[in-house]
Amino acid sequence: MKRLKKSHFLPDLRAIRKLFDEHKREFSDDIIRETAKGDAEKNLPHPQSTEPSPYELRLQHAAITLAHRVSSLFRASLEGLDAQIKAEQKLLERKHNDELQSIQDEYDIETTACENQFGLKEAHKQHQVAEERFNEQYSKFGRAPVAYVPHWLYLIFAFLIFIGEIPLNALVFQIFGENQVMTWIMAFIIGLAVPLTAHFIGIKVREHEGRISLGNAFKAFATFSIVTAALYGLSIMRMTYLREFKVELGLTDSLVDSSFLFFWLNMAVFAAAIVIAYLSHDTVPGYQESEHTYHRQKKHVERRERDRVKTLVKLGKKRSQAISSANERYQSGMVQIIQLQGLYDQILKEGQLLEKQCLQRLQQNLAVYTHENYRLRSVEELANRKVDLTLSFPLELSNMREKLVNDETNMESSRDS
Repeated sequence: MKRLKKSHFLPDLRAIRKLFDEHKREFSDDIIRETAKGDAEKNLPHPQSTEPSPYELRLQHAAITLAHRVSSLFRASLEGLDAQIKAEQKLLERKHNDELQSIQDEYDIETTACENQFGLKEAHKQHQVAEERFNEQYSKFGRAPVAYVPHWLYLIFAFLIFIGEIPLNALVFQIFGENQVMTWIMAFIIGLAVPLTAHFIGIKVREHEGRISLGNAFKAFATFSIVTAALYGLSIMRMTYLREFKVELGLTDSLVDSSFLFFWLNMAVFAAAIVIAYLSHDTVPGYQESEHTYHRQKKHVERRERDRVKTLVKLGKKRSQAISSANERYQSGMVQIIQLQGLYDQILKEGQLLEKQCLQRLQQNLAVYTHENYRLRSVEELANRKVDLTLSFPLELSNMREKLVNDETNMESSRDS
């Protein structure tokens, strides 16, 4: 808001001063005394008259005219300032409301985008499907999935077996003269195959809710036999290689024969993997997986909800800061409007003071006229003279209310209501 000086709204003080000077010259004390002396010689005002004399009426008319001109000048200034205050206040209110609405619209758009950003609708849908599936199985079997080894511990065991199998089988493929890359690739494949087949066998053996499944037992036995034969073949190849090159390698017969222990070591690891897989799964196919899916979807939803809440909190803080800044700007604008209202009241008081000076000048002029007129006439003659008509007049600016006082009154009325 542009700062406006008081002089921008004040009426032309030189014109007002000129009006007072002209009035004073026209109705100076000497002129009033001369007029009072002439009226006294003419026996004016009449002793029995209740009406003011013509000159008293002239003094009153001149004072009223002076006061009206002063009030007109001040009223024009006050009306311009009042229009400025109302325009500034209306503009400030509109800008503030528009800014608040813009902040709210931006907040609504960002919160809607936040809801869509985290895919909560789809996440809740998947969680509901997983929950219904798990609850259906839970109602059917009347128990939670039974796993003697936690799933996370089972994954650690399987990984350790996979890592341990790689160097254990690397020597076998070096027999064929393969380069180091191919040797470790084949060892990697064997190391991966052992925990995977053990996982398959352990699950098939474990899946026997109520009674043994012959189909699962056959699958487990067939897979176990194939892997056992493969491990046995690898051990035989290792043992044959060591027997052929025992002299070059500096090995004894007993040490070569003991190399077959690697087969049993492989079998022990393989059997341990099967047992761990058996203990870490439920007897009902898919039951444990449905529980894992349910908890995974639940954690997924909770994580998305936390991210959503964090984002909404940030958006809320951003909105609060924006509203606070808007309110500060609004308060700053209101301070300037209050300053304009204070300027309005100050100009009004100055106008009221000058208007009262017109009335005071009338009273002073009447006092000079009456004193001089009565001094030249018989006191007994004028003792019973009464003037019914008051020579005062209403002050126009006195009926105008101050803005700040008016606003405080309205605020008090609002608090009382």
